[in-house]
Amino acid sequence: MLNMYYDMMINKYINQIDTSIDALELKLRVWDFINSLDKTDLSEEEIKNIVSNIGNLGTTLDESNPPKFEWYLNTIVDNDLCAKCGACSIVCPNHIVEFEEKPFIVKECLRKGNGMCQEVCPRVNAGSYEIRTRLNSFEEYYYGKSDIKGQSGGVVTKFLEYLLNDKKIDGAVVIGGSHWKPSSMLVTNSQDLLNLHKIDIDSTPKSRYSISSLNAIMEAGEMGFEKIAVVGLPCQVAGLRNIQYHQFNSKHDAERGWNGRPAKIPKIEYVLGLFCTEKFEYSKILDKINTLGINVDDIVKFDVKGPNFLISTETEDHEIKLNEMEPSPGCLMCRDFDAELADISFGEKGSPKGFSTVVIRTEKGKIIKDYFDFNNDVDIEEIEFMRNFKEKRFQKEIKHRKESGKANSYYYLWRFGGVGMGQKGRAYLRFRTTIGGYYDADLLMEISAIAKKYGGIIKLTSREEIEIQGIKLDDVEDIVYDCKDLPLVNGTEGPLVRSLMSCPGKEGCLLGLINTSEIAEKIEEKYAEKPANYKFKIGITGCPNKCLSVSTTDFGIHGVKTPFTNDNCNGCGRCEDVCKINAIEITGKNAITDYDSCISCGKCIPACPNNAKDIKYKGYCLSIGGKGGRETILGHEMYVDSEDEIYKTLDAVFEVYNKHAKNPQRERLASTIKRIGQLNFFNEVEKVKLSK
Repeated sequence: MLNMYYDMMINKYINQIDTSIDALELKLRVWDFINSLDKTDLSEEEIKNIVSNIGNLGTTLDESNPPKFEWYLNTIVDNDLCAKCGACSIVCPNHIVEFEEKPFIVKECLRKGNGMCQEVCPRVNAGSYEIRTRLNSFEEYYYGKSDIKGQSGGVVTKFLEYLLNDKKIDGAVVIGGSHWKPSSMLVTNSQDLLNLHKIDIDSTPKSRYSISSLNAIMEAGEMGFEKIAVVGLPCQVAGLRNIQYHQFNSKHDAERGWNGRPAKIPKIEYVLGLFCTEKFEYSKILDKINTLGINVDDIVKFDVKGPNFLISTETEDHEIKLNEMEPSPGCLMCRDFDAELADISFGEKGSPKGFSTVVIRTEKGKIIKDYFDFNNDVDIEEIEFMRNFKEKRFQKEIKHRKESGKANSYYYLWRFGGVGMGQKGRAYLRFRTTIGGYYDADLLMEISAIAKKYGGIIKLTSREEIEIQGIKLDDVEDIVYDCKDLPLVNGTEGPLVRSLMSCPGKEGCLLGLINTSEIAEKIEEKYAEKPANYKFKIGITGCPNKCLSVSTTDFGIHGVKTPFTNDNCNGCGRCEDVCKINAIEITGKNAITDYDSCISCGKCIPACPNNAKDIKYKGYCLSIGGKGGRETILGHEMYVDSEDEIYKTLDAVFEVYNKHAKNPQRERLASTIKRIGQLNFFNEVEKVKLSK
């Protein structure tokens, strides 16, 4: 693993030997050889010997094709779908995934690659819908500069310096590199960060436009770092987010290696993204530099301007047509220009020359405003132009692959809510249940017309959701856009609040005691698609008949009305006749209610012809921590008097559950309550309610 110390030693001993190999070529050979060793404890003497051996004997890495092992991601790499982000090489607990401008495995994998490497690959599953819901993403546009000389105003470097000095992070993983060849580097203090400018390594924020990995993240983990910041391109940001949210996207725990342990990965505290149109193989860039007769050490900047790739020195800009640069094939399958999943994105587009555009995307990213005074009149149209450029190129590549029969992983489909994979290579689109399960006739006709247009079929699920099934993968995006104006919310599987089910309530049923639709609307407005540790189901029924099995949902609500017999009773027995559970017995001229049996349905109250039934209690029964499916668990009952108390209790239960829950996509609310204890759980719920 290259670091600043190694680089200084390489430079030192290259200058001391006499060799026929070009100095730059020799340095790159030495660099590649040391990277292949994946060691951080080489002595100065060992580095001296490596430089001498390669310089005098021409020794290099074995450049013959490595043996090909069966690996799931071969289908991505071999079909030019690979983003070359390096995420797969970070998470492998057995360290058998290597990265040299593309990933490959060097030993047989017991899982044949059916593990974390393919689960975090952003070209297998973008995972961005699930991730965006958890990030609660937004966009705030600013521009500014720092006192550090660097591309686009040096804001990235200065921001990392602030984070390191204020102990917000233990280290930062950046893309450094010698002679504009990128390499993943770990910086552990602000002085080392600033020294990147002084030891023949280009400044951190400069865009290199060539392929790199983020293997220094593994180095940080092995060194015991707890929290880091990472700077990466959009594809790398996507891979990093898939690593961060792996358990929520894949339903699996971290993969364990041959030693029984997962890969050591520190907490990625800040994800910083760089604007990017595409990246190129370093050798191709070097060829262009040599053709132009430019000394690589004189280069101050790479950039993309419209159709041209720009190589700039202090005195001159050299333009090369982008179509002559042969971008990495996987870049043609990318539609993300400005790292949409980052905490903060940085680039030049939209800002005056010499300034950085800064796009804040998460609450965590707002911290940068504590350190800089920004301007906010960013030219967003300039950014939109580049977004559209990448989108058009992406769509062109999709069309080309379809017409030529080339493989497509359809990774980008999972950026939409409600899309799922069905049988026989077909997809489906699901919508959340409407309030009360009522669907307007005209709406159903619109959905039917769209399904017919794409050869799909309609299914009503057990939760009263509508699904359009049997969709060709090529048609998914089109059908999503055709449905975008429908008054429906796309509903997704996974660890979030599922479709809220409610019965007609007192507005539509003679037995209803409460207005279920009104309650459902208020809860749905706040909780639709809200992320959770695992699926979280909410059900509302108007009476204790519990038509929707609210006792076996995570949070169930039903109305209650308990009777009390007054002095008007003459023992006529009408109340006994209507009671379905035999909770009333007539004794002389009195109706006696067995409250141990009474379910508080209130049916006897309006049935009494003598106005002999008063209301002893009227309110809501909450059932908390129920569960159906593989095992049936009845929820713990709690009674509240008002609607407002329902919402406060739900908020508190949801907060306490997600605070204490473990094993995402495995531990439901019922299991969390059982693990920490019912008394402890509900005591904390009450404390949270009182604190609001």
